[in-house]
Amino acid sequence: MPDAAGFARTLSALGVLTLLLNGCATETRTVENDLGDSGYSGMVSAREYGYVRPATDVVVMERRTAGRLDSRGDLWNRVRTGMTLDLYADARIDSTVERFRRDPQYLSRMSQQGMPYLHMIVTEIERRGLPMELAFLPHVESRFNPVATSPKAAAGIWQFMPYTGLEMGLRQDAWYDGRRDPLASTGAALDYLEQLNRRFDGDWTLAMAAYNCGPGRVAAAQAANRRSGKPTDYWSLNLPNETKQYVPQILATARLVAAPTRYGLNLPPVPDRPQLEVVRTHQPIDLNRVASATGVQLYELQRLNPALKLGRTAPDGPGHILVPAGTGQRIGKKMGQVQIMPAMASVAQPRPSAATRSKVARAERHKLHTVKGGETIASIARANGIEPRTLADLNGVSVREPLLSGQTLKVQATDDSALITHLVTKGDSVKTLAKRYGVSVKDLQRWNQLAETRLNPGDLILIYPPGRAPTS
Repeated sequence: MPDAAGFARTLSALGVLTLLLNGCATETRTVENDLGDSGYSGMVSAREYGYVRPATDVVVMERRTAGRLDSRGDLWNRVRTGMTLDLYADARIDSTVERFRRDPQYLSRMSQQGMPYLHMIVTEIERRGLPMELAFLPHVESRFNPVATSPKAAAGIWQFMPYTGLEMGLRQDAWYDGRRDPLASTGAALDYLEQLNRRFDGDWTLAMAAYNCGPGRVAAAQAANRRSGKPTDYWSLNLPNETKQYVPQILATARLVAAPTRYGLNLPPVPDRPQLEVVRTHQPIDLNRVASATGVQLYELQRLNPALKLGRTAPDGPGHILVPAGTGQRIGKKMGQVQIMPAMASVAQPRPSAATRSKVARAERHKLHTVKGGETIASIARANGIEPRTLADLNGVSVREPLLSGQTLKVQATDDSALITHLVTKGDSVKTLAKRYGVSVKDLQRWNQLAETRLNPGDLILIYPPGRAPTS
């Protein structure tokens, strides 16, 4: 899971639909999932209540699929074709393969758990020209579970930490958590992995390791090896135990998928066709209203849309929901006019600029500590007035784990109640955001150094609740 500081630029495998609805939210329902040996568990809730007004105008946009997307073949064949990494590079991979193959249901469970999202992920990896082994990263992270939440607050199928998710353009507010949106988080995760790959000179094992423990930790381990005259490849680095196991788990899973019968395992096929469609909206859309009007099960809509914290999109839009493939036309017929046309998933979710993303980094800078020679978890904790166990848990290390000079540690947990970040979309202004979050226009301008009330899509706006704002 990423632990340091996008919507998908184009997920061409998905049909994109647009739905304009009015509605309100929906009764509390909790969904819990067994993640097997992933070590994570999570839950999502949505509320159902009250009367829902009739829908207004409806426009559905759907991408026509052709060629391979219409195939009823096995998606795993595309996965195998796209594998480019060395699956036989280290004894740690061998031992992990042996451990996984002792579970005869290992691949069967993965195939079932990944089915709703694999076509989307594989198609986007393919479009970007990335190694297909990356498709197994969300399996290792969360077992493809969008409601998975780790003890360290990482969330979604790609297990984004809050801060890294914000850096990669994943909106997180009272209505929506982009980390739990399989569509948005897939694009953000692949963006992040590409960044890490460039930082580590094209080495994908180092990029995957950095995704797990942070690029600063990997760079510090490389620096330590250089000082000792040791190699700086992933297999030679002194990294956290979790990271030492992380890359071998990804590559071992890839090796099993490449030749399941060789290892005595069964890999059920995954249909090579889209499993999801995207309903995009410029007005509020409520899952209960969609279910009532279309016959799509409310539970299914809740399962696919854990990013919607209240079971509906934000009242000032725009927003989107995921629906099972093939239900878009039904929504259109029940709700209004249908217009068939191609669409790009990246249009309605702008990435924040580098300047606006850095706002959060500046806001959090005072909470970081750069390790000096001889420092330990205990000494740093004492200097910052916190418990060693708290500091260790915050950074995903053990209390006794040796620290590397130059390593960066968080010394204070992010207080989500003290800072809200809002990714500006079309139609937002300082006045509308001030009204939405219950703050003054003057404060909003001061916190973000704004000279006017007009905002640009992609801007990242910081908002402090009453009583929690900085004095300067």
